[in-house]
Amino acid sequence: MPHVAAALYGFPWSILPQSHTELGLLYRSYVRGELQLAPEALAASGEPSFGISYVANHAEGIAVLSLEGVITKRAPEMFCGPKLVDLAKLDAVIDDVAADTAIETVVFDWSSPGGMVIGLQETAERIRELAEVYDKRIIAYTDFQCCSAGYYLAAAADEIYAAPSAVIGSIGTYCAGLDDSRAWEMDGMELILAKSGSLKAMGHPGKPWTDEERAWLQEKATTAGSEFRNWVTARRPQIANETMEGQWFFAKEAPSLTDGFYRDLPALLADLMH
Repeated sequence: MPHVAAALYGFPWSILPQSHTELGLLYRSYVRGELQLAPEALAASGEPSFGISYVANHAEGIAVLSLEGVITKRAPEMFCGPKLVDLAKLDAVIDDVAADTAIETVVFDWSSPGGMVIGLQETAERIRELAEVYDKRIIAYTDFQCCSAGYYLAAAADEIYAAPSAVIGSIGTYCAGLDDSRAWEMDGMELILAKSGSLKAMGHPGKPWTDEERAWLQEKATTAGSEFRNWVTARRPQIANETMEGQWFFAKEAPSLTDGFYRDLPALLADLMH
C-alpha cells in the first residue's frame, strides 16, 4: 500500500480533481480496513477490469479502440475501484493495429477523466507513429468524457470529434499530497520513520509534509504541466492559452478543442464508411 500512496500523493497527475479524490477515498477506506472483499466475492470477480477493447472491421478498413477509465501504467491487479486504461496494455494493442495492413483508419473512443502523467508521452508517440510511419488516419472521439490525460492522448490524433455535451479539456497537471499526520495523532498513533535523504518517504502515511517536499511537488507539477501545454499547442495551435488553465468544457462551448461534433460513435462510423 505505500506504493499506492506514493503514486496517489507523490506523482504528477492529469485528471479531473473529483476523480482523484474518489481514488483517495477508496485508498483510505482500504487502509482503514473498511473496504474488504469476502473470499467468495473475490473468487467471483474473476480478472481485474481493464477498460480497453478493440474491434476491427477489415471490410471497411476501420478499427475502433474503446478506452474507459482512469489512465495509468502497469496497473496492479485490483478487484475493486474504477476501470483502468493501462498504457502498457494499450501500447501492445497499438502495436497490433500498426501491424494490421488492412486497417486504414483507427478511432480511439475515449471515456476517461484522465490519470497519471507516467507513460503519456510514450503512448502518444506510438499513436503518432500509426499516422506518420504506418500511414493510418487517426481519429479521437468521445460522447462522454475525454479530459486531462485523456485529452493529452487524444491530441495525438489527426482529428478530434465529440458529442456536443461531452466533457473535454482539463488541460493541466497537479500533485495532490495528503498530510494525515494530525489524524494519526488524534488516533493516538505516531509514525517512527528511519530514512536517508530529505525527500525519501515523501507522502508516507502519518508523516507531516515539509516545505522542501511541498516545493519539490510544485516543481514537478509545473514541469509536467508545461510539457502538457506545449504538446497540445504543437498539435492544435488554434487553442488559446486561456483554454488551457485546467478547466473542463462541454464540447460545444470550446470548438477549438475539437474538429466537429457527432452525437454518438455510430454516427461517426457511418460517416467514415461513406
